Amino acid sequence: MATMKQPPVNIVQLNDGRNLAWYEYGDPAGLPCIYITGTPASGLLGILYDEAAKQAGVRFISVDKPGYGHSDFMPGRRLTDWPRDITALADHLGIDRFAAMGESGGGPHVLALAWGMPERLTLALDLSGMGPGHEEWVRKGMKPLNRRLFWLAQKAPWLLRFAMRHMANSLADPKRREKWIQKQLDAAPEADRAVSESAPGLTELTLEAFLDSVRQGPQGAAQEMQIFGRPWGFSLSDIRAPVQVWHGTEDVNVPIAIAERVCQEIQGAKAFIFEGEGHVVGYTRAGEIMQEILKAGAADSADTTKKSTANHVLI
Repeated sequence: MATMKQPPVNIVQLNDGRNLAWYEYGDPAGLPCIYITGTPASGLLGILYDEAAKQAGVRFISVDKPGYGHSDFMPGRRLTDWPRDITALADHLGIDRFAAMGESGGGPHVLALAWGMPERLTLALDLSGMGPGHEEWVRKGMKPLNRRLFWLAQKAPWLLRFAMRHMANSLADPKRREKWIQKQLDAAPEADRAVSESAPGLTELTLEAFLDSVRQGPQGAAQEMQIFGRPWGFSLSDIRAPVQVWHGTEDVNVPIAIAERVCQEIQGAKAFIFEGEGHVVGYTRAGEIMQEILKAGAADSADTTKKSTANHVLI
């Protein structure tokens, strides 16, 4: 993967005065998909899907969550606030119906959209998505670092900011960065290590998105971990939008059991499970994912046309 030039940041002011930022990738005239990155990563990570979206004809809108990148921090933020922010963004962009895609820590956010604004979604894609962290079944099989972060979120949330600042400082220093990255690769499944080795520049682009996510400080990432570690404010069984869950069986960041349970809880959810793959199934399966977005958009367009014809009365 060659180094790619990042697009300019776009900003809209929300009704409460906060700025919400996003980046545009893929085909600007294509079917829209709003992308929510993992934790912690800014919307710059959307560049990983730029080529696949461009080839498929998908307009890929990658958002900075509150407190990340150029989006303002939101005191007291809850996961159930996210549909309101994305409704405002979609209205600003003049987009009525769209797909939404959330990866890892973006998974809870896309499920919040599927719960809170199903009438606007053609498809909700949950890629290697985190589950409700207050549930014990979510933490089983998770790698030690993530389990510790959830423990802090539940038992000592005020310490999360220090943990995130320590991580950011480690990655900002070139010497400590190499050690930190190597430690993460050592803990990753073989499938994820293979992807990292076969895609030069992937680690650098991911690192860029991480450092950009903490440009305002670690409070956005710390708040997000707290949000994941407590009840989300809605039940997965209440979701009625079409949901697809994409997951690798060797994922240690978000164990496969989470995907299986999420599919059980959400009525009609469709599972795409990949044997031997790890946490980066979104990246490795990007072309297939874009085709699912196109199929959902085409089905939605046909349904809209059918309803319009049925309601048309000749005089």
